[in-house]
Amino acid sequence: MRQEADLGMRDRIFYELARDLSSSLEVDVVLERVMDRVISLMKASRGFIVLVDATGIMSVQMSGGDADPEKSKEFLGSRTVIEHVVRTGNAVVSTDASTDDRFKGQQSVILQNLRSIIAVPLVTKGSVIGAVYVDNPFRASVFAEKDKEFLQAIADLAAIAIDNARQYERSEFLRQLFELYVNKQVTDYVLARSDRETKFLPGERRQVTMLNSDIAGFSALSQSMEAEELVRFLNDYFARMIDAVLENGGNIDKFQGDGMLVVFGAPNPQVDHAQRALAAARAMLKEIDILNQELTDLGKPQIAVGIGLDTGEVVAGHVGSEKRLEFTLIGVPVNNSFYLSKVRPAKVLMSETTRNMLAADLEVIDHEPLILKGMTEKQPIYQLQMVVTQEAESGV
Repeated sequence: MRQEADLGMRDRIFYELARDLSSSLEVDVVLERVMDRVISLMKASRGFIVLVDATGIMSVQMSGGDADPEKSKEFLGSRTVIEHVVRTGNAVVSTDASTDDRFKGQQSVILQNLRSIIAVPLVTKGSVIGAVYVDNPFRASVFAEKDKEFLQAIADLAAIAIDNARQYERSEFLRQLFELYVNKQVTDYVLARSDRETKFLPGERRQVTMLNSDIAGFSALSQSMEAEELVRFLNDYFARMIDAVLENGGNIDKFQGDGMLVVFGAPNPQVDHAQRALAAARAMLKEIDILNQELTDLGKPQIAVGIGLDTGEVVAGHVGSEKRLEFTLIGVPVNNSFYLSKVRPAKVLMSETTRNMLAADLEVIDHEPLILKGMTEKQPIYQLQMVVTQEAESGV
């Protein structure tokens, strides 16, 4: 009856562990849950979960029971046993290591007076990724052969959970790395619509507001800087501009030297794309003003930045081949925003279509009409009255 009760308890614990492991994709959480269950189930004094890295180095990732908290990352059991398990992929059980011919002469067994030991490999996809080890330094015959089999079953379940958690962490790392190169909106858009059968995303028409920025006289400025200084300057400048754009929901389409092309309303639709673009332009101006003050304090020349805004329809989609794809935007507003950002002296200019989508009391002044893309006659252009002053004007 007692044996049946023990089996029933083990079945219940095994079920609970399977349920718990399937509910988390964090490696540390998985390891902690395995360790807690193993210590309780095996009636061990202490336990360790050891994982092997890509170079073959073993390290303690989790400890439990009576393991010294101050030495939680040190393996305090029989190194001979754990190395054997990891190397061979075979489980080990010893009812009394001090008299076991396999281990009795080992230093760790002698110094720690080790008795009961059981260790099983963590195996996934045919590779040993670590081991689960438990022992009792003071009592012999705590573990039996059936305990080894049951612990191996737990380890097999744990290995799958650990591998899943590692794969998830790896995919999240790659996703975050990808987002350094591609805006999060585009990342989410592409991943949500892509699979093994779908690589090219069909074009979608979007009503958007495009924002293009350009540093006036940048060619001359770059010639006056050393290469490292130029890169530091651009990284500092773009860090400020990017924050201003992202905080207002913009999607950075591309960088072009010192220029930046931003879209509001694609790939994800936004009903207030023009308002967001205007808010981003104002935030950018504030950051440029702060940067210019810092440049003045350093005895360096200030910069002026032209910003162009245009609203209209674009086609958003993949362009390229199976070897190289780029999510891009095609349409008149892309060209117009670029053109307006190049007007000198540098200022914030917007087309009539953008102006008409903004508040009637917006403080703008009439600018000289210009011929925009696809037009044969000059079109009304509006200049945003600066909340902050770009003191460095360039006629370049």
